[in-house]
Parts: sequence; structure tokens; C-alpha cells
Amino acid sequence: MAHIQTDGVSFRMIMAEIYFSIYNVPAVVWVCLGLAVVCGTLLLTVYRNHVLVCARYADRLDGADETGRTDAGAETRPGVSVIVYADDNASALASLLPRLFSQQYAGAFEVIVVNDGSSAEVADVVKNHLATHKNLYQTFVPVEARNLSRKKLGISLGVKAAHQPYVMITSARCSVLSDRWLRDMTAPFAGGKDVVLGFAGINGLTRLADRFDEVATAAEWLTSAIEGKPYRGIGFNLGYKRALFFDAKGFSRSLTLHNGDDDLFISQIATKQNCGVALTGNSRVEVSFHNPCKALRDMRLNHCFTARMLAAKGGRMFGIGTLLLWLWIAATVTGVVFSLPNALYACVLVGMVPAVSVPLSLAWSRTAKALGVKLPAFGVPWPMMWRWVRNLRYALLCGNKSRHNYTWSQK
Repeated sequence: MAHIQTDGVSFRMIMAEIYFSIYNVPAVVWVCLGLAVVCGTLLLTVYRNHVLVCARYADRLDGADETGRTDAGAETRPGVSVIVYADDNASALASLLPRLFSQQYAGAFEVIVVNDGSSAEVADVVKNHLATHKNLYQTFVPVEARNLSRKKLGISLGVKAAHQPYVMITSARCSVLSDRWLRDMTAPFAGGKDVVLGFAGINGLTRLADRFDEVATAAEWLTSAIEGKPYRGIGFNLGYKRALFFDAKGFSRSLTLHNGDDDLFISQIATKQNCGVALTGNSRVEVSFHNPCKALRDMRLNHCFTARMLAAKGGRMFGIGTLLLWLWIAATVTGVVFSLPNALYACVLVGMVPAVSVPLSLAWSRTAKALGVKLPAFGVPWPMMWRWVRNLRYALLCGNKSRHNYTWSQK
């Protein structure tokens, strides 16, 4: 064996001192071993089960009998108005409208395009479809509208123009992936719910950390809603009973904010009894942006800011899981260092690493699959460990530029 000198101590001498024994172990090693076992057990049971809530819920919906779940009582399907917010993106709207009109939906439905800025191109797209689709309507957000949230105004105009008792909110930026989207998204309405939350993934996220952040963020609020504590949704894919909007006086509680239409408002109207979650493969939509990474960052910053005003928030179990993860890592590293040269306990602690990390990685990958996001299990550990740093950064930055948050500071 070569003689390798490291800080005055030879590698050969170190290897010669390594032994395996159940005796002669410092007390700190026993403490670290016990802490690692406790944290690892909690991670594999409580935390892992929490990560899998969305995946198991989606599996139950997708595994249910299709006829019994979606078509039985089709004659009682409620009427729905699909409100499409179009912010000067005519080409995207031209792709979306045919997908909406090809929906396999047994009830009555209409499409209302909210033309923000009175775009001539958007108006032309709507005009091209009016001849063949009598259930298509258009309303406008005036160009001169200032010191208010244009999107909230647009949604408000769309809800007021709706003729059906339920509204689905989406955007021209979205791609509807299935002709059963409306059927699956409104299934909770048919079951007596007044609010429905769906998922919308950002198309084109290439970085693994961004995809994990998207999945983890969605898992937090979707899990909370599934467990009966809804507090937010995503504004590209949600719906509610039209009467609820008027009972809540629309967005009156957040008039001074640009955002809040999908968290502050949902937390106001959604309850354990009236809120349902649509998480089938057909119910998902994809959102396209010119810069997906920046769009994700902006959305996170917006929601971090409005989250300060929420009476109740979810995700606590995910935060506790991150704390347990780092306690486990610290206990493992400390135990290995203090157990040497007795390698028995170091081997036990190191052997726990794949036993804990692999099931957690597979759980996150399975949840990502339920949301339609590609997240390979081998890439999960690193972003899972360091996501708290990103969350802290968003929390510190979300209030820096007030003009992006408050309507009264709009230029």
C-alpha cells in the first residue's frame, strides 16, 4: 500500500487502526445513532406519506371506474362558463379555442374571452370562431384602466358576463391537454362542491431545481386542500360557483393588490365542505411563457408576498420534513466522525443513507409524475435538501419592488 501523507498522519496508519467492535463507543455516537434512527423513521413514515398524498389521490381518481365517476348522472352536469383571460396573446388563443370547443362535456358550457387591452388581434381570433360557435363571447378590459389589477378586473367582467352557474378560470397562455379537461375539472361540481382546484404546470422548465420547486410548491397547497384545508389554487386552472363570487363581493378584500385572485380569494371562499380537487391526467393544463424560469420566479415571489396575508397556510409538514432531513444528515456525519476508528457504527450510519434517501426520492418522483412533471428520482436529493434556501430567498425578496404588488404604485 502506498504511503500517503495527510496532515502528518499517514493513510496506512489510519487504515491500520480501523476496527469493528460493539464496544469502546463514545456517548456522542450513541446519541447521534439514536437521533439518526428517529429522524430516518419519521422521514420514511410521516414525511414520505405526506409527500405521497397527491400521488395517491391522483391514483384513486385515475383508477376509479371511468363510467361511474364521470358519465353517471351526466344529464345533471352543471352549466359552466369558461373564462379565458387573454393578455395580448392572440396566437396562443387561436390554439386554445379549438381545444375548448372540442371538449366532451355533457352539460351546457360557454367560452368567454376577456380581451385585456382590447387587442385587435385577439378580437380577430374570436371573430373567426363566432360563425361556427354560438357559445363564444368576448368582453374587454379598457386600455386606459389604471391603478387596479387588470387581471382581477378582467375576471370580474368575465364572471359578470357569464350565463352559467359555475365558472372555470384559465388563460390564453394555457394548453388544454385533453378533450376531457372540462369534464374532469367539473366533476367536483357534479358531486356538490362549489370550488374546484386543478394543477397547471409551466412548460419548458429545464433545470432540475426549478422542476422540483414547482412540484414541491404545488404539493404543499394541493395536499392541504385534499386534507380539507384549502388556502390557495393556481389561477390558470380553477373554478367556483358564480354566486360565491358575488357573495364574497368579488376581489374587494384585495383591491389594492395586483395578485391574490388565486390565493387570497380562494382562502376566502373555500372550505373543507365546499372545495374539491381535480388531479387526474385529463384535468391538467400547461402554461407557456417566453422565459419559463423567470415566470416561475415571479409567480413564487407573488405568492410569497400575498401569503403574508393568509389567515392559514399549508406546507408545515414539508417544512418539518426538511428540518428532520437536516437533523438526520447532521447526526449521520457527526456519528461517523466520532465513531472512527471503530467502523462498525460508521457503517451502520452510512448504510442508512440509501435506506432513507432512495424511498424519499422515489416518493417525490411519483408525486411529480402525478402532476405531469418529469422529475427523475436520482436528481431529487440535492434540490430536496436545499429548497429551504430558495424559500428563504423568496421570502426576503418578495416585498422589494412594491409597484409589482400594489396597484396604487402602478406606473
